[in-house]
Amino acid sequence: MLSSIDSRTCGELSRKNCGRVRAAAVFIVVVFGLSANVAEAQSREKGASKKDSVSGQELESRVTKAETALLREYMDVVNEYYKQGDKEAAVQVLQRVSAINPKMDGVNERISSISEELLQENGLKFELDVSKSWVPVCDVTEGKPIRLVAAGEYKLDLNSVVPVAGLSTADPAKDHVAAAPFGALIGLVVTDGKPGDPFVVNASGDHSPKKSGQLFLRVNVPATAKCKGELKLQLSGGIKPLIKKR
Repeated sequence: MLSSIDSRTCGELSRKNCGRVRAAAVFIVVVFGLSANVAEAQSREKGASKKDSVSGQELESRVTKAETALLREYMDVVNEYYKQGDKEAAVQVLQRVSAINPKMDGVNERISSISEELLQENGLKFELDVSKSWVPVCDVTEGKPIRLVAAGEYKLDLNSVVPVAGLSTADPAKDHVAAAPFGALIGLVVTDGKPGDPFVVNASGDHSPKKSGQLFLRVNVPATAKCKGELKLQLSGGIKPLIKKR
């Protein structure tokens, strides 16, 4: 009887152990399968990451292509502005091109060429009576260069006591100015009744006004000097004739 009991007990124990073994086996298979799936997913993510990432060389190539396309579009706009006669706008766009690519062939040369064309436009001839002080000549616009060319000579009579320190240059309204040689042709721009800084013209010169206003010219001598003669002037560029008051 003991042997039959032991036999049944052993059978039950064996079935229990088999169950445990099968459960453990299933657990291992599941874990292994999950691990394999995770590993496969990670591998796919790494592969996708490599495909999605872009090298620095590729990015630089894209920048170069974009810049080339932009510059080509800018140059088309320049040509269109020039055809329409808006040379100032053409120069402004060319300056943008130069800022993006200073070494681009022909850009700086074209800026100089069109700027020279602008300086030769709007020609105005004028005779300056040197016996007068500041003489209004024309209107000018801020940032638009002008060109002045002068020819001639005049007589100067100055009967004045000169101190050992030299003649005063403190007041541009009555003194000669230190910014130019004594007797040279000088100019200034008056904006809303306020005179700007005098600048030297001499026989010729280009000037870019800092403010819009009226251009005045005179010879660089004190108000006490007596001058006689006329200087022939040729002005061009960003100038406009004075509107005569009725």
